[in-house]
Amino acid sequence: MEISSPLRHSRIASHMLHETSTKIMLLGDNQQATASQQTASTHSLTRSPPLPSHIAITPVTAAILPTFRRAISVILPIRYPNSFYTSILSDAASSSLSRAAIWYDRSRALKRKQEDAHSSSSQPAKDQLPYDSLENGELVGAIRCRLEPVPIPPSPDGSSITEHQLYIQALALLSPYRGHGIAAHLLETVITEALRMHTDVSGVYAHVWEANEEGLDWYKRRGFVVEEPVIQGYYRRLKPDGARIVRRGIRVRDWLRVKEEPGAAQDDDELKMSGEVFA
Repeated sequence: MEISSPLRHSRIASHMLHETSTKIMLLGDNQQATASQQTASTHSLTRSPPLPSHIAITPVTAAILPTFRRAISVILPIRYPNSFYTSILSDAASSSLSRAAIWYDRSRALKRKQEDAHSSSSQPAKDQLPYDSLENGELVGAIRCRLEPVPIPPSPDGSSITEHQLYIQALALLSPYRGHGIAAHLLETVITEALRMHTDVSGVYAHVWEANEEGLDWYKRRGFVVEEPVIQGYYRRLKPDGARIVRRGIRVRDWLRVKEEPGAAQDDDELKMSGEVFA
């Protein structure tokens, strides 16, 4: 396919009013990579504070799905089939491993905080806040992942061992919303959900465009290792067309978050990425 002109001044329906000439992207494709030996990262890990109260990491509901779809379509140069999105509503596993980031009006967030403070019941987890629409809010980020079985040879005694890895199919964020830890919290929320689903999850990986140095650095600063070699021809719409696999193992901190409230992630500041995104 030929590369078209960069997206400029894109809007995502009526809920995305910020015009941007450059989007950021952190993306994978739905191709499967073979498992490889984990190596220790020598990068210092970046940390960030919890999300501000006016940003919600929320499950993808039927009300949100159309804008979720448009966000990924606009930000990422990958065209996913219709089932990629519809399965979020029909398949429990897909639903659990998909999240949206919604930026709400600050006054609404303050009002809700005051209502929660006067409530006799315990405050719900951030990931479970009853935000089921985009009223007074904009969908600014999206993530969709899947769990994949890792092929492991039987042990000498013939017993089988099962293991899974989490694959980041799509992780996207609008550039005006950098610097708030949104992409990191999206990823960590899904990692937590994956560990709740399967205790044998051993790692996380994604494909990143080979020319996306800032995206690769974002992963490195969060403990991912960039593997060799470059996979040529992976992104047919981009030049160069290669991809690198980034991978990290599951850490103790990931397991500790399973016992915390969803959205209480302590890791990572925001994704920073440059480069042009193509339609």
